[in-house]
Amino acid sequence: MAPAPSSKPGPALAVPGARSALVLLVGINLFNYIDRQILSAVLPLLQYDGAIFDPTDPWLKLKLGFLTSAFLVAYMIFSPLVGWLDGHGYRRWIILGLGVSVWSLASGFSGFATGYFMLLATRCLVGVGEGAYGPVASAMIADAYPQASRAKALAYFNMAIPVGSAIGFIVGGQVAEYYDDWRHAFWLTFLGLGLGVICFLKRELPRPQTAAQAANAPGYFEVLKRLSRNRSFVYCCIGMTAITFVLGGVAAWIPTYVFQRESHFVLNSANVDAMANPPEGSKRKPVPDEVIAKLRPIADDREVDFGALKSALTGTLTNNEMVLYFEPIAKTATTPASAKLGTITTIFGAIVVLGGLFATLFATWLGERMKTRLHGAYFWVIGAGAIASMPCFLAFIYLPLPWGWIVMFFAVVGLFMHVGPGFTILANVVTSEMRATAFAINILVIHVLGDVISPPIIGGIADAFNWNIALILTSGMILVGGLVWIKGMKYLDDDTRRATEAEAA
Repeated sequence: MAPAPSSKPGPALAVPGARSALVLLVGINLFNYIDRQILSAVLPLLQYDGAIFDPTDPWLKLKLGFLTSAFLVAYMIFSPLVGWLDGHGYRRWIILGLGVSVWSLASGFSGFATGYFMLLATRCLVGVGEGAYGPVASAMIADAYPQASRAKALAYFNMAIPVGSAIGFIVGGQVAEYYDDWRHAFWLTFLGLGLGVICFLKRELPRPQTAAQAANAPGYFEVLKRLSRNRSFVYCCIGMTAITFVLGGVAAWIPTYVFQRESHFVLNSANVDAMANPPEGSKRKPVPDEVIAKLRPIADDREVDFGALKSALTGTLTNNEMVLYFEPIAKTATTPASAKLGTITTIFGAIVVLGGLFATLFATWLGERMKTRLHGAYFWVIGAGAIASMPCFLAFIYLPLPWGWIVMFFAVVGLFMHVGPGFTILANVVTSEMRATAFAINILVIHVLGDVISPPIIGGIADAFNWNIALILTSGMILVGGLVWIKGMKYLDDDTRRATEAEAA
């Protein structure tokens, strides 16, 4: 086959300050994903909190899922505005600094929420950071590096996705388990304010377009119209949306799924006595005598799972008693052999960081190596990786641990193969003055139809049926994403060439 296009738009060398800018942008991306997965890590404890949730609510998982996708509200408002501001030459570091500061404050204040809607509101504001840094950061990197090294720079930037996710899982789970409280984990995200301050102090990088070009830059809807005709952009977005649907659901629910699957409870006389008189130094509130009296008749030495415990308590206690005392009852009745939240999130975090890093670096290397030998090589790499991950994802549902963790590692590798090559495709098939808006549109689409809707959809299916059905249905999106990317192979080289020629002109 003929090689891919060889012309290289963009600067001949990386612009001055590109490396320090990349380091800071990686740090911002890292914090964004730490924040996202701290929420996922603490969901198993959050569902116990009667101040936030009614444990008898039949749609509890659906409401938990909405928390993970609430950032879309602010994102939908800010993303088009940020893309327009960037396209018209406004200072990028100021936009980033404002976004990161607002997002860090909102995330930290999630730990002070006193009710579901207050927590939902703080999660919505997290979208300010996503809307500000995502499109601008990717466009800044693409403008600062020549095409020859652009893929590598974008790969470094997007390696923060698995690394930040892993840190969020590990730190969130460990801190929540140590304090026996989900709130403390969110307070760590106030540290992101320091990154916002650094942004305000940074000097702007050179940009390829002139002032006249910025003044005449196409508007948001004009860019949208042009991109809808760009087949590589469209196929890349569709595939990324399908895989983001899966990744969003996996990140949000796997810790909770494993925690519930591997947790066991014994409601015996000794545990009931411990509920009435918690050990000295314990933060658990004592269960009152009238509730203890209702628990004693159902106390026995049978070991039950999470669903059976919840059903037994729902049939014994009033709704108000479940709201107030389900948390201390469940935590006291948990057997010593049950899976610990900190252990689950640490193992899953290690899988995400190791699998994600390997996938990002390997896919970027393979895409660069294959692009001179195969038409649409980037699409082939990410499509094949996604399709190969599907049987591993399905095997995780049925295999006992630790075997389940092993196949999950290979599933994560396949799902993260798109991170480096996918964003490189997006950067290479559009010109500079459209790039920030193109990234904004891409991020909006993959979130609106991907990880924004997948947690509540998966949670709702699990509420209506069970976890296995919810995860099996989710796996179908992996196949959709892989096949769409394979189909996009035949368009990539021509679309890249057209963007190259337009930018050179």
